[in-house]
Amino acid sequence: MGAYADTESCGYRGKPNCDDRGRSAAELAQRRFAGDDAGVTMPPPAAAIPAVRLDTIAKRFGDVVAIEGATFEAGPGEIHALLGENGAGKTSLMNVLAGVYRPDGGTIRLDGRPVTIPSPEAAKRLGIGMVHQEQRLVSRFTAPENVALGHAHPRWHLPLGAFRALATGLSARFGMPIDAQVPVWAMALGRRQRVELVKLLHHGARIIILDEPTATLAPSEVEAFFGALRGLVDEGRTVIFITHKLDEVLRYTDRVTVMRAGAVFRTMATAEATRPGLNRLMVGEDVPAPAATPASAGDACAEGAAPPVVAERAGGPLGEVVLRLERVSVVDPAQPVQLTEASLEVRAGEVLAIAGIAGNGQAQLAEAITGLVGLSGGSVHVGARNLRGLSARQVADLGVAYVPEDRREVGLVLGQSVATNLALRRFDRRPLARFGIVDRARMRRDAVGLIARYGIRPPDPDVAVGRLSGGNQQRVIIARELAGTPRVIVVDNFTRGLDPRSTRQFIGELWAHRDRGAAVVWITSDLGEALECDRVAVMNRGRVVAVLGRAEASRERVGLLMVEDLGVGVGSDG
Repeated sequence: MGAYADTESCGYRGKPNCDDRGRSAAELAQRRFAGDDAGVTMPPPAAAIPAVRLDTIAKRFGDVVAIEGATFEAGPGEIHALLGENGAGKTSLMNVLAGVYRPDGGTIRLDGRPVTIPSPEAAKRLGIGMVHQEQRLVSRFTAPENVALGHAHPRWHLPLGAFRALATGLSARFGMPIDAQVPVWAMALGRRQRVELVKLLHHGARIIILDEPTATLAPSEVEAFFGALRGLVDEGRTVIFITHKLDEVLRYTDRVTVMRAGAVFRTMATAEATRPGLNRLMVGEDVPAPAATPASAGDACAEGAAPPVVAERAGGPLGEVVLRLERVSVVDPAQPVQLTEASLEVRAGEVLAIAGIAGNGQAQLAEAITGLVGLSGGSVHVGARNLRGLSARQVADLGVAYVPEDRREVGLVLGQSVATNLALRRFDRRPLARFGIVDRARMRRDAVGLIARYGIRPPDPDVAVGRLSGGNQQRVIIARELAGTPRVIVVDNFTRGLDPRSTRQFIGELWAHRDRGAAVVWITSDLGEALECDRVAVMNRGRVVAVLGRAEASRERVGLLMVEDLGVGVGSDG
């Protein structure tokens, strides 16, 4: 009978898990979210037929099996989470539904009717839209111009003023404000995803697939985002939510499906799920949380919060100042927020968190440290060396490693192989090259070792990195940047797209670098991550507004500093 076995008394949302008034767990969760459990009668669904059903879907890429006989269904009016380890097949399965991939086997049904979806355009006509983990927008266009794309008329004949009003109206209706004047390339990743979602709504999407949509959102933005999603499903739409954030799954979704090794392993009502149970379903074993530090354990383990991610610093006293920024400014007229007179110091053996709402100067700060942008004022020093005037390559040669937020645009060459991407920092020097000639056999052997060490899947050094899942692309960058002994490490939301076991592994590696004496700058939108660092610098409107020690930093204090004068409420990060 599947997940819709008992629908007469509890609606379409799943298994017979009702209270004494016949309401399903999902309905009760929806009421709790809205603050309404006063007994209002919810109308039953019109039918027990799933909005979408994927039946025994198969997909291969050469010898690599991405999906193997996966069956998945989601109902109208629900938020359905899709979980699994990196490479489990989640995004590939949804790419089949969105028309990006053609399945090698299986059937797709919408409202019980079999359909063929040969392209994203066909999916759009059927009311299916997907917001990918990486942007699919035209970077130099504004939000209204991107919304206008896909219409029958040429862009230059479109009344862009009308589209600007339309995009603004849609964003206001669903609580997803966007700036209609700023080009997409100047937006933070979270804002770009907002534009893509508004575009889907404009084109009439009723089945909405979201791939890691909250990865770079601050706690208050997450709360508002799921409020907007609840408004969409209340209108009868279906939201499929790919994520690794178990707290958000448990708090905001109606049902959850877990994939493992390309197949659907289990589907359950979210009310039946627990964090340890979901971890076990994803990886086949418990994923223990690292030990909390005494100063922050209570904060990080508050009800609904993620377990602590960082253990106590193993080394002794902090070393000398390795990284120093003095009144650093970056002026870019195209950016809505400018980095203004940022001053920071990071010592050997220290992790400094940079916390802030996305788009408040964090990206410019990272690029200033790594030599990717020129400074309009101030200076950056690594040890005694002033970085002014140095290229990004020269900065890297001083021992500065960088894991960027936007992996596809900044971190990888998508058309090149995994082996080539792993060697980008050293392909022109010994031992990989002599007299300008690359030893490709050596490069491949080194890549095989890094692939095994960092669990990159598929374990093929010759596959194009653009063919990997988002989480495995992130593994490639982490392997390239952290495999050596960098002096300074800058990571920008580097756990984005990683499953819980990988997150634990790579944070542990970051902390091992700290304990051997590296200076680490960790830019994060996750307050739980920020509060486990040695110190927290808070950014707001392009300025460093506070630097707090671990004993001073709390979820409430950091959250208020992040949103002060921005007109944004402070919420839990669940």
